[in-house]
Amino acid sequence: MRIKYWLFCFLLCAGNAGAQGFKPIWAVGVNPFSPVESLSSLGPSASLRVSPGFELWAEGSFIFHNLYGIANWDRVRGYRFIFQPRLFMGAERRFFLAPELRIKRFSYGVSLPFINETTADTLYGFYHKARQFQIGGALVMGVRTVLSEKHRLYMETTAGVGGRQRFIRRIGIPSGYAYTPVTGGWGLSPHYEWHKEGLPYFPIGFRLIWLLAEPD
Repeated sequence: MRIKYWLFCFLLCAGNAGAQGFKPIWAVGVNPFSPVESLSSLGPSASLRVSPGFELWAEGSFIFHNLYGIANWDRVRGYRFIFQPRLFMGAERRFFLAPELRIKRFSYGVSLPFINETTADTLYGFYHKARQFQIGGALVMGVRTVLSEKHRLYMETTAGVGGRQRFIRRIGIPSGYAYTPVTGGWGLSPHYEWHKEGLPYFPIGFRLIWLLAEPD
């Protein structure tokens, strides 16, 4: 808890540094590649530059499709939310570092085997609805590249490293039956149906950013 408190104080001081006489700048953006990610999504981002070196940024997107057929999920629907307080560096304030909070929640249909250990009975390919909630944090670095002569349109590239936790709730499972994930395979392969599993994740993003005011 103390770590979160001191982090908040640090970011607050960073935001106040150099803010005298600075006019806050709003910006909006979009990830043009999110519809072709494994879980297709689409939604806007928005940011507020409160000082030359500090910005509050967030993105919300609607998850609407399992594009590559991950784990044979169908009828995927949900949302993803990302928040980053960004600290900009350098003479032109194009590079930044940010801690990231990422939340993803979605539902889907899937067929899996369920075992009743009391009766030694197995339901093969039992179709049911499941809901996943994922929460994660990462350290992200990024850079903005100017695409317009008036410095209003940017391409933003980000990359980072972090961890996340997955929680799964299954609906309509017969009493006494439970799904047991199959072990084995490649050690680093993802296990999309493991409940309460911690995983590393490496967020990478490309976004178009439009400033709603001329930068100072």
